Amino acid sequence: MTGATDPHDPDIENRLCSLLIARVRDYAIFMLNPEGRVMTWNEGARLIKGYTKHEIVGQPMTRFYTPEDQKSGRPQELLQEAMRNGRVEDEGWRVRKDGTRFWADIVITAVRDDTGKLIGFAKITRDLTERRKAEAAIGELSGRLFMMQDEERQRLAGQLHDRTSVSLTAVLGSLYRVKAHLKTPDVLLLKDVDDSIARVEGASDQIRRVAGMLHPSRLEHTGLVDTLRWYAGAISGELLTVRTELPNKPIAMSSDSEIVLFRLVQECLNYVVARGSQRHVLVRLLDGPELLLEVRIQGAMPFGLHDALTTGAGFAGVRERLRQLGGTIKFASGGDHSVIEARLTTHP
Repeated sequence: MTGATDPHDPDIENRLCSLLIARVRDYAIFMLNPEGRVMTWNEGARLIKGYTKHEIVGQPMTRFYTPEDQKSGRPQELLQEAMRNGRVEDEGWRVRKDGTRFWADIVITAVRDDTGKLIGFAKITRDLTERRKAEAAIGELSGRLFMMQDEERQRLAGQLHDRTSVSLTAVLGSLYRVKAHLKTPDVLLLKDVDDSIARVEGASDQIRRVAGMLHPSRLEHTGLVDTLRWYAGAISGELLTVRTELPNKPIAMSSDSEIVLFRLVQECLNYVVARGSQRHVLVRLLDGPELLLEVRIQGAMPFGLHDALTTGAGFAGVRERLRQLGGTIKFASGGDHSVIEARLTTHP
């Protein structure tokens, strides 16, 4: 039959593929020549970047980058990495035709012919500006919640201490007076009084510990170093042994820095205790050009801790507040230990 077309004809497949790419609206998809100049342009590229095909074909891709990235040679670095590794992914600010910036997720793939010769690059760009705005808003909210939670913990700790210490002290005083005036050979009765005294003293100590963990007032008085040393001893028990490597002297830092680093240690150790397996943990604090805090857990990272640290709600406020203070957090697991590491590049 004359005029019939073969659906597997490579030319037809290429034309259909080109037509499909040209009509994609959510992604900028285009080709670059080996020098990084634009060769093709689809509808998504026009919508995202603002250039028509006539305006941009033949122009260098560097015009999509910020002046800072152009000056540092970032566009060329990405092409070189794509040549070495076959492809490269990146996120960062890009510039539209009208000069406005948008947050882009990009993939550049090196394209080679059958002989291995580089014939260009395929580049896909996605506009993530709205997602980044949403993430920034969520992060800001997490930071505020962290501060509100800490204020609430401070209030609860104060109430717990103030409302119980007077009563418990009065009860203890009464029990000691009863014991002093008790004239009886009844050993069991005396034992009951002694047991009651011990129970009240134990409850008082426990309340002080809980109040201290809700809001360690010693942070305000003696600083982070002394508080971490106290906390390591307070939380160590049957399932958890915590050692510390801390400076001999207090470290000068802001109160915000102290509380966020303490909360990071607290959240990590509470997570380990909640998993119920026996663990040994080392908490290290090093001062220098930047402040370094390490929580080193013996063995593989407890199940789910990495996800909790990176995306979990419990750590969200800590992560965001640390970021707001100019700090970073990262994790590593391998060999016989796992490490959570926080750094603050500046501290007063």
